[in-house]
Amino acid sequence: MHHRTEPGFHNDMNNELIVGGYIFGTAADAALARQELERIKYLDDNMNYSNVSKVNQLYNRALDTKMFNTPVGWEYLNRLKRILMENGYTEETIRPVPLYNVFAREEEPKRMIDRIKPLPKKKDQYRRKYVLAIMIAGILAILVIVMFVIALKAETPNMINYRNAIVNDYAEWEQNIKEREDRVRIKERELELGSPPPHQLIADEIYEELENQDEQDTGSR
Repeated sequence: MHHRTEPGFHNDMNNELIVGGYIFGTAADAALARQELERIKYLDDNMNYSNVSKVNQLYNRALDTKMFNTPVGWEYLNRLKRILMENGYTEETIRPVPLYNVFAREEEPKRMIDRIKPLPKKKDQYRRKYVLAIMIAGILAILVIVMFVIALKAETPNMINYRNAIVNDYAEWEQNIKEREDRVRIKERELELGSPPPHQLIADEIYEELENQDEQDTGSR
């Protein structure tokens, strides 16, 4: 940062920052301006400014090599430019002086704000994605509940059928047992009726022995 001093301007600032009528913000900038001032003095002592071609070469060479980077050097470049324009050159044919410094520093926050402007859109996108995710989760939850209810309703007839099948199987099993018991009872009765009691068997055996004995006696006579 630098300021042009006015005639009669007096203050307590360090004179080391003042070079060529400019007050520089740092000692380094002031030192650079002093180097350019010495270079200008050297050119003034050795340059023939009446040779317009040489002036044009010096001007372009100074721009190409960035020989001057402070207001002290820019003033010298403008002086060369005036010499060229006084000798037939026009504004369109003379290269402009490039300024490599940034002067409007207050615009930097604005540029940063412009760069940050798209952020609300991203925020809105994230918010939309979040809302969409909640909606999808809600729909899935409803579908799960509906499927669960359908499953319960679908299981009720199956459970009834399964219970009926068990009851039928039990009734059939009970009927089979009853039929077997009846057949056993009938068989037992048949056995009881067909078989003589034990005392009758003994009497029959005695009777057979007596008959055999009678036959033997008859044969011996």
